[in-house]
Amino acid sequence: MQTFITDFYMVALLVVAHLLLGFPVHSDSISKKDSPPIYSILSENQRIEISDSYEVIYKIERTFTVLSSEGLAHAFTSVFYDKLNEIESVEIEITDPISGKTLEKAKAKDMADAAIYSSGSIFDDNRHKYFEVKSSKFPVQVAVTIETKSSSNFHLSDWVPVHRYNQKVTKSTLVVAYPEHIGLRYKAVNLLGEKSEKTVGKLVEVTWVETDLPVQTPDLKKEDDHRLLLAPVVFAMGDFVGKMEDWSGLATWQYELNKGRNVLPEEFIAEIKTMVADTDSDYEKIEILYQYLQKNYRYVSIQLGIGGWQTMSATEVVKYAYGDCKGLTNLMKSMLEAVEIASNYTLVQAGENAEKIETDLPSNQFNHVILQVPLEDGKSPVWLECTSNSLPTGFLGDFTKNRYVLVTNERGGYLTKTPAYNSSEWNTVLSKNVVKIDPQGNATIATKINVQGNFAEDLQNVKQYLDTRQQRDFFNSNSPVAGLIINQYELHVDHKDSLLLADLSYEGFIQKFVQNTAKRMILKPFLGKITDEMLVNNSLNQIDEYLIELPEVMEAENLSENLVLEEEGIKVTLRTSLEGKNLSVNREINLSLSEDISEEAKTELIKRINALGSSNFYFIKNTAALRHD
Repeated sequence: MQTFITDFYMVALLVVAHLLLGFPVHSDSISKKDSPPIYSILSENQRIEISDSYEVIYKIERTFTVLSSEGLAHAFTSVFYDKLNEIESVEIEITDPISGKTLEKAKAKDMADAAIYSSGSIFDDNRHKYFEVKSSKFPVQVAVTIETKSSSNFHLSDWVPVHRYNQKVTKSTLVVAYPEHIGLRYKAVNLLGEKSEKTVGKLVEVTWVETDLPVQTPDLKKEDDHRLLLAPVVFAMGDFVGKMEDWSGLATWQYELNKGRNVLPEEFIAEIKTMVADTDSDYEKIEILYQYLQKNYRYVSIQLGIGGWQTMSATEVVKYAYGDCKGLTNLMKSMLEAVEIASNYTLVQAGENAEKIETDLPSNQFNHVILQVPLEDGKSPVWLECTSNSLPTGFLGDFTKNRYVLVTNERGGYLTKTPAYNSSEWNTVLSKNVVKIDPQGNATIATKINVQGNFAEDLQNVKQYLDTRQQRDFFNSNSPVAGLIINQYELHVDHKDSLLLADLSYEGFIQKFVQNTAKRMILKPFLGKITDEMLVNNSLNQIDEYLIELPEVMEAENLSENLVLEEEGIKVTLRTSLEGKNLSVNREINLSLSEDISEEAKTELIKRINALGSSNFYFIKNTAALRHD
């Protein structure tokens, strides 16, 4: 062990000499000239031990050698705790590896303490203790020892050997020890080292060792990272024991956890029934009650109770008029039950950039709850985002669309997928623009834009979260026509059933919309560019119409009447015509791309589409009139 430590320090010091002082270094352990910079070096040992009572002890030993100021953040120590997770001990020692002198020591009592969910309207018991390393001299060594205890094995932390970009991991070891009857399931992703297994007393011990891992940089793709996903077979939280051998087992546990929490006050049930008394349509009943929920109940993030997994009772939500995703979803489910419509409490990994869940490893991979309402006669179910006060009935939006979700019901449950909203009606943009150019080359513009589905959600967010000045700034900066200054605008958001609709109209002024020479007028490209974000759903139906009034009758020098890009699932046309002093430019884009299309192919397609409208228009002025003047 002493030999390893000595070698470790030698490598650190050689790296410092190489990076900071420019001394020549000859060592197989040192980065080559074209390798990424190293800000810290890490060696780590972790042990996860599960007891017969489902309690879990986590032990971590880390040794950092911080080589530069950029590496100080690598040694930042944060330890989570709540009612289920306790901090047993933390010891931090900072030393000068050259002199061996101890610079600072800290224990759990010396660490800062804060709520993890500290912004907004929140009730929680999720907190962390943290310690920030500060130093002006390098290298500096940071040794960290952490022991925590969890009362539940429901969630076992993933093992990610490389913690930070520009960090060299010399060795990282994980040992998981568990009783055989509790079991362990795992999925290794891009691990390069060794795995071994043995029985020690009553426990099965599985060990993973990773050594000399490649230094990672910010351009690393998530799918290329090294990680180990862990999940128990049998687990417990509080008095609720479950099995995660398959998705149905996890769904059964969740259903039992919420059982009996759907009771509503009798007077409230009577009120609900009165609301829907005049309709026989299940969809209309769902819509009426969903809109009532949106108008009368406030979302508040609540991370309390059994690991934050058990919902507030429906009675409590009615009483206080607020709830988190669990409470609001449970209330909506309870209201539907009161009018004899069945629905299913559903777990989802939410977030616009949420990672896909590992469907072949049933486990806790969810952070949000929505509601699925099955319909009869083979119709698609209605999906409800119960934390939103603005989405139409049946539209989930970016937060939870196109995700694998775990539906829970009295029979257990199953994995399915939320709607992708990738048909053309959900990805439609129609614009009509009237532009008038004056003799000085300035222009006025009047624009009407109609959008549907996913794009309408963006405008709804603008309307809901930005004030009038911010909205105007947003439209100015996001206009396809550069330099637009909007004088006035109107934005309306509506819906047709679950399809969100938005209408935007504005009038504005553009300085130097065209460039004038003695003989020519040059109209630069003005069609809005297609972006990666616009094709995130692999579908687009966009029509842009421009009627441009020139300052006088001119002759077009390079007008192409019809440009077409047409392939399977792709049709783009650009039509131009000039009558008198009226220039008409129409672009139509119809895309229905395969789900398997690569990002590289999509990027190339976007370049080809944008190329169709990238040329200047040249017009020859009436030179005879100029001479006459």
